[in-house]
Amino acid sequence: MAWWSIWLLIGVLCIGLELIIPGLVIIFFGLGAVFTSAVTLIPFVNQALWLQIILFVLFSVLSLIFLRKKFTPIFKGTVFYSDKKSDKAGEEFADVVEIVFHNKEGRIKYKGTTWSARSMSEEIPEGSRVRVLRREGLTCIVEKVEK
Repeated sequence: MAWWSIWLLIGVLCIGLELIIPGLVIIFFGLGAVFTSAVTLIPFVNQALWLQIILFVLFSVLSLIFLRKKFTPIFKGTVFYSDKKSDKAGEEFADVVEIVFHNKEGRIKYKGTTWSARSMSEEIPEGSRVRVLRREGLTCIVEKVEK
């Protein structure tokens, strides 16, 4: 078996393991192995195992350093589900459809549907406008907005 195919097999196995053992680290060793597989097609690299190991470590560390921040939002689900992002906190508004209390949940109309909501401090009457501060599970934490 040629070295390039061994490195490619190791890379595919590591990338596959990332699906079973999440942690966003093993995938970068897989990428390092795939890159090493490609470089191993160069004849002088194919004959030096020590050089292949050094390249594997180098590619793995570089991919970990430069790609982890780009991959993290994808694996956390914030790329495709933007409501999980926290950078829009306090910029979204909703309408109260059922009185919202501090210690008891009411209902708001938010993003085209109704949600359970709880006030930060005061009772908010039906028909009021509120700012959505954050979500705690399926309950929105809101504050009244003065018109």
